Amino acid sequence: MLVLNEALVLLNLEAPDARAVIEALAGRLHAQALVSADYGQQTYTRELEHPTGLPTKPFCIAFPHADAQGVHESALAVAVLRHPVPFRNMGDAEEELLVSVVLMLANKSPQEQVQTLRNLALLFGQPDKLAALRAQVDPPAAVTWLKQELGLS
Repeated sequence: MLVLNEALVLLNLEAPDARAVIEALAGRLHAQALVSADYGQQTYTRELEHPTGLPTKPFCIAFPHADAQGVHESALAVAVLRHPVPFRNMGDAEEELLVSVVLMLANKSPQEQVQTLRNLALLFGQPDKLAALRAQVDPPAAVTWLKQELGLS
């Protein structure tokens, strides 16, 4: 079961760069004992080697995540950024994308990670769905919306 709650949703987050976004989300996950203390660093290190930015419409998103070893319980943390920050493109590591929404995955099993990524990819391949997520006004509403859209309710 994927943990997704209000404490894991950061709306209007101000961050200077991708690392700060990853650390903020990992900090929320760690505060709930869902991941190890070094999950943020693991995720950032992986992001440098395997970028997760996607050139979606109407704005770009990123799916940073690390290996399952630092994960105690599967979870999803979400940041809607006040100002976009650069993440490298998953399909072209030389290209930087200005990302507005970041979804950090923490999955205990590789099979679960593939399914979660598939569900998220289906959802966020739809511009109206991305716009709807970005338009959420508070964490409880965002959690309700995401759970409904991802079939987690």
